[in-house]
Amino acid sequence: MPHPQAWFQEGPVCHGWPYQGHIGPDNGAPRIIGTRNVTPEIETVHVYIPAQAVGAIIGKKGQHIKQLSRFAGASIKIAPAESPDSKMRMVIVTGPPEAQFKAQGRIYGKLKEENFFGPKEEVKLETHIKMAAAAAGRVIGKGGKTVNELQNLTAAEVVVPREQTPDENDQVIVKINGHFYASQCAQRKIRDILMQFKQPQKMGAGSCSTPQGFTEMDNSTQAVNQQPRRK
Repeated sequence: MPHPQAWFQEGPVCHGWPYQGHIGPDNGAPRIIGTRNVTPEIETVHVYIPAQAVGAIIGKKGQHIKQLSRFAGASIKIAPAESPDSKMRMVIVTGPPEAQFKAQGRIYGKLKEENFFGPKEEVKLETHIKMAAAAAGRVIGKGGKTVNELQNLTAAEVVVPREQTPDENDQVIVKINGHFYASQCAQRKIRDILMQFKQPQKMGAGSCSTPQGFTEMDNSTQAVNQQPRRK
């Protein structure tokens, strides 16, 4: 697998993102290829990393996590350990889709860089997304059809645990396990399904493929809220 930052430059696109395209370095600045004129929704994703990797993510005096937060434009926090012998720790990433892509990509990359995974081993992490309990059936689909299609489409493992007790906000968890791009594509597709649940008349189904006819926009900060350039 390429280093996660390579996905900023290469790799296919998961349709259903508020922008369509990939992010790539251009003289040190990311760019977005293809956009939609939408305001991105703030999302929260829980990313589980090895407990021994927490120090590497935080960095000396918290410098790395601060730099990562600024780079991605996301809030990034490490949750307290559930128990003294916990093998995994939860990283809480809050921000719009572009920020999620950048932050999670850097987290995957840091774990590989610091050798928490072997040289020939793919970095695969588990991420959790909360959703309304009433929407769980949409993600599962009749007879598990939708969740099976999600797994085939994205190459990520997607699980909605059965018999979950909704939390105080009447939400349940969907679990995603996979390498960086597989996880990102699954997250975007699930978000698309949840948006359909909220606004079924406005949203269309998503799929993973390389888009045709998109133009480049050099300012990643502004591009999310701009129309694509016309040729």
